[in-house]
Amino acid sequence: MLNSSYLRRHNEVVRCIHLHLCRQYGIRKTKRLKTHSVQSVVSNEFVEIRVDTTISTDTAVANNKPDIFVHDKVRNTITLIEVGITSQNYLKQVEVEKFHKYDLLANKLEAIHHAKVKVIPVVMTWDGIVSRFFKGHLDVLKLEERVRVFRQWF
Repeated sequence: MLNSSYLRRHNEVVRCIHLHLCRQYGIRKTKRLKTHSVQSVVSNEFVEIRVDTTISTDTAVANNKPDIFVHDKVRNTITLIEVGITSQNYLKQVEVEKFHKYDLLANKLEAIHHAKVKVIPVVMTWDGIVSRFFKGHLDVLKLEERVRVFRQWF
């Protein structure tokens, strides 16, 4: 798959999840994905959502830039979402890599913020095939069914 196709699909999945999170936490009311623009940092009194930004910790961490960082201030949870688009041959491997990529960062954030930290890999093939764990990962995000279906069309 061409690099530009990967990047386009990756960014569309990130944008779709970002819009869902903004609506879920009351940051934006819009339902139109076409007009939604992803900003690096958006927040309100309930949540802080960062997209593709470096997360600071007290010590240097190699992998400190997840695709989406969600700090739920009410529930005191942090969710690190990592999106991956791959071929069917590497689907399981990439999902495991994405899941464990931020283990060290998750431990540091847990110590700093005294919050429960979850890492959620959102990995699919370029033609929309997903693993058997995919639905469980999206259930954690409470992604609406229509958003799940729409996201697979990119």
